[in-house]
Amino acid sequence: MGLPIFYRSTGGRYFKIVTNYSTGSTKEKAICFKQDFATAIGAILSSNLSFWFYQIYSNNLDWKSYEIEQFTSPTLNKETVKELTRLYNEYLADVEKNARTRHTSEESSYKMDSFKEYKIGKSKSIIDKIDDLICPLYGLTQEETDFIKNYEIEFRLSDDE
Repeated sequence: MGLPIFYRSTGGRYFKIVTNYSTGSTKEKAICFKQDFATAIGAILSSNLSFWFYQIYSNNLDWKSYEIEQFTSPTLNKETVKELTRLYNEYLADVEKNARTRHTSEESSYKMDSFKEYKIGKSKSIIDKIDDLICPLYGLTQEETDFIKNYEIEFRLSDDE
């Protein structure tokens, strides 16, 4: 069966929220990967390259599991998996550090009193490190990697991220 990676199927307009734990979102779904690669895949799915792929090949409303499965993983050796795991753990710690807990009002129709608002853009420097590692594995040049890292950057970092 493998280990789950959780992703938000809706929302996250300019950054996708991908974790190796449930955030409790009602729009969260899980997809399982082989244990040896799940964390590395979580890092790859958190990358700018994955966002670019989503922007080009999806309806830009809902992230579907078959779209994730179409975004193939490059060949990963043990050292690359180890480095992706390190970067992903750094990324997840930073994401949680930058998350803001929002409280709902008593009149709210939601069945919760609070939720976490993630500011993924604040972790962009770590996401860029993930891309620096994976883009060459996909055969991208430095120029192409820079394009991917800066794709729609003026919009992605504008919403108080």
